[in-house]
Amino acid sequence: MTQARSRIAFRLAVVTAVVTTTSAVTTLPAQAASWTPPATVSAPDGVASQQQAAIDGAGTATVVWAERRTADIDVIKAARRAPGGSWSAPVTLSNPERDADEPQIVAAPDGLVVAAWMENATASAADGRRVMAATLRPGGSWDAARAVSAAGGVSRPRLASNKHGDAIVAWHQRNGLRSSRLNAGATSWGTPQPIAGSGRQHEVALDFSGTAHAAWKDTDSEGIDRIKASRATRNGAWETATTLSRAGRHGEQPAVVTGKDGSTVQVLWVLRSSVRVVQAAHRTSGGWSQVQTISDKTRNAVRPEGVLDGQGNATAVWQVNLDSTQSGVAAAGRPASGTWGTPEQLTTAGAAPQIGVDDGRTVHVVWLVNRTTDADDRVEAVLRPPSGTWSGPGTVAAENELWSVGLAVDGSGRAVAVWRQTVGPGDTDPSRVRASVAE
Repeated sequence: MTQARSRIAFRLAVVTAVVTTTSAVTTLPAQAASWTPPATVSAPDGVASQQQAAIDGAGTATVVWAERRTADIDVIKAARRAPGGSWSAPVTLSNPERDADEPQIVAAPDGLVVAAWMENATASAADGRRVMAATLRPGGSWDAARAVSAAGGVSRPRLASNKHGDAIVAWHQRNGLRSSRLNAGATSWGTPQPIAGSGRQHEVALDFSGTAHAAWKDTDSEGIDRIKASRATRNGAWETATTLSRAGRHGEQPAVVTGKDGSTVQVLWVLRSSVRVVQAAHRTSGGWSQVQTISDKTRNAVRPEGVLDGQGNATAVWQVNLDSTQSGVAAAGRPASGTWGTPEQLTTAGAAPQIGVDDGRTVHVVWLVNRTTDADDRVEAVLRPPSGTWSGPGTVAAENELWSVGLAVDGSGRAVAVWRQTVGPGDTDPSRVRASVAE
């Protein structure tokens, strides 16, 4: 399990820059949904991490995480909460006798939930790891986990779904990228398909028609990491990849997202130049757009995330590194038929933003604030309604030693935020998964 990192080590891991502030945000409006008091969903005295969250169309939230069982074995666990209710007791999804990690979770509007993770193929770790998955169908219970990939050389499962209940998982295996589908109504995963013969840092998305979209970085003949993208229709093979980032500059940290109308695909990434900048390109029926730098070119930007609403309007957020110990969060938007606007500074105290959008086209963002003083860390949230301005930040949680916030948003605007709280810096010190719901 990943060790808890010190605050200074965490901040020094990001790039430093000088920042100029653009615009401020306003007070969170009274009509915004309120966040429930934070609740512990994992074992209070356990060692838990790698938490992920999803929320279905009825507002039922599901959280998965990896939890220490023995000195050599972590297991994947899940807990659920219906609107207005309490969190359920955790259930174990993975084999309790085999080490597992890297959980992923998605939920469809009809209540279908899919989880995927990495797990040792046998009791001997030397036999390799494989991708496993389990589903929870509406009104039922979790089914038995099934192998999705072959064992050996497997890492980084990434899971996506669409509103019809189709799901896809992509992973890295022996230097290449592969994927498998679980089509709506099916009970078994499809035969793994190759995405690319090489690649790293891959991400995947699935549009309403069942077309899958992937983005990743790959090294060219000059030794430069380039951002590539491809797609595969519901019953087709992955197309030849398109290279999006420029030659001569390293690209990294790709993110890919599809719109709720399925007509647009947006890819974001970080380009390493004199400073790190966020760049973007989108694909419509007319092909790929020109690449545009969307962050301030005078400041280092990392960890971009994005959404597309039901009309094809895009919003992106990213982390801006202010100095060696502090970072902020910035955002920019692009209308469906236009170009990216001037970035806005949402906060000068925040890191690792996460973003979601509901069917009413309200954009939700959360981030983590780590303090160097004795003050509590915080999870904060902002909203932006259609054609409106950013409001907030509001406080979701104020607690000691918080890490790795995640967010999921349903069509009605209900949201779940999840994070990890540690007690000490060691690998065996207690750490628990905490969550709050906006309803």
